[in-house]
Amino acid sequence: MHAMRGGPFTNDESLGEIKDMERMKRFVLAASALTLMGMAGCSRGEGNAVAVDTQKEFTDPVPIIWYLCANHEQPDIGSVEAAADAYLQEQYGLSVELNLKISDYAGYSDQMQMVIASEKPYDICFTSSWNNNFNGNAARGAYYPLDQLLKDYGKDVWASMPEKFWEAGKFQGTVYGVPSQQVFFKRNYVTVAAEYAREYGLDTDKIKGLEDLKDFFYQVKADHPQIYPLALSENGINGKNLLSMGFENITGEYLPGVIRITDQSATVVNQYETPEMEELYQLIYQFRMDGIIKPDAALTTNNGVAGMKDGTHIASVNATLKPGSESTEKENFGGREVLLIPISEPWITTESLTSGMNAVSSNSKYPELAMQILNLVNTDEKLYNLLCFGIEGKHYQKNGDGTIKTIEGAGYDPGSDWAFGNQFLAWKREGQAPDIWEKTIEENKSARTSPAMGFVFDPMPVQKQIAGVNTILDKYRIPLETGLKDPKEALPQFREELKKAGSDEIIAEAERQLRLYCGINSK
Repeated sequence: MHAMRGGPFTNDESLGEIKDMERMKRFVLAASALTLMGMAGCSRGEGNAVAVDTQKEFTDPVPIIWYLCANHEQPDIGSVEAAADAYLQEQYGLSVELNLKISDYAGYSDQMQMVIASEKPYDICFTSSWNNNFNGNAARGAYYPLDQLLKDYGKDVWASMPEKFWEAGKFQGTVYGVPSQQVFFKRNYVTVAAEYAREYGLDTDKIKGLEDLKDFFYQVKADHPQIYPLALSENGINGKNLLSMGFENITGEYLPGVIRITDQSATVVNQYETPEMEELYQLIYQFRMDGIIKPDAALTTNNGVAGMKDGTHIASVNATLKPGSESTEKENFGGREVLLIPISEPWITTESLTSGMNAVSSNSKYPELAMQILNLVNTDEKLYNLLCFGIEGKHYQKNGDGTIKTIEGAGYDPGSDWAFGNQFLAWKREGQAPDIWEKTIEENKSARTSPAMGFVFDPMPVQKQIAGVNTILDKYRIPLETGLKDPKEALPQFREELKKAGSDEIIAEAERQLRLYCGINSK
């Protein structure tokens, strides 16, 4: 393994002028706790910094376009933009017109691909391993290199987290993304409505995977034929349970190319050719045929939350069990008591570290100002919570204990605090524990670290194959993950078409890069 190299600052370099030291203490404390976490893996060197005009000032209102994703569009977003503009002017003398373009999760990646392909100017976008793919966009030059911008305009956000976490925002040694501080691990889990778990004597200690819930689901279905026990949707299931099958994706979510999470040999396999994936597809197909999942699951939006709320579903599968998940799941299930059952160990991977970032567009007219905005959103508690929750009394109310209760139908409730920036600045939502962020920090420290930690796949050598493979994935993945296709017939066809499109070349290139990264001689 190689030692990680530093970022734009050296240890003895000044952290810059900080206007509000009390504000800084909050995120520096969180970052200090995170430094205790040991992380394995290989690292890469620095890229070339880009010079910017550090004396540049903005006097007239400058439009800053920021693309984000959330549960749904926000009708009253204009009032939040105006409030943020006023705050930035009053507190920092920045004359800005924020234009927050928020779309739903399912359509966000397609939207961003069209925006990027059009070369239409914008300034900031949410990017990640699972939506609006960071690696692919960085490889194609869609994002602005941030090393120099961080040094000139982002000292506060740089100082707010250990340097090792900035590895997640790098591509080929250069920083292109600002990671959102949040839960940095993944632990797959199943949510079950507690009333049914008690009624049918579900032994949660014996649940290690979806297969172990089979008898429970069939018992519920037999007594309640109107219920489709397991919620599935147009998003499928593999983004939520891959760790439970023992896999870590290293090429980008859904693309062929995983390692077995405990494997130290840097061997990359095609997950769609494994027995584990075949067994999952067969189980899901059986579930659809027997009414355990809805026949139209492939057309269901928002992860099936509507069916959870009205009692149509009594269980769901999710990617990341973390402090605060219980209150979120309770809300998803209409306020009913729920049980959260882990089906994997907690792992920190490059993918989990890149699950929430913001990048500056390479076509931005104002990259310096965009960096200033990201710096403030990640360090200014009031600004961050304004963007997350909106305006007090209009979009949310503060309870006596300081927690937040959103006002239903008020027109602004993105519910995606992690998309904006540093979640450790977030006010607690109603039902969340007072020590939720302290617990998150502790669990970040105790999670296991992937042997491929820090590896970032460069898709450019196989971009033609990836384009072809994505076409095949669009044809087969969701139908197989929601039971629309019989895997006995469709899976051999799926595998054959993946090979013809170039999946073997993608696997070989990913393994070559990974072995080189970790200092392992090629086979």
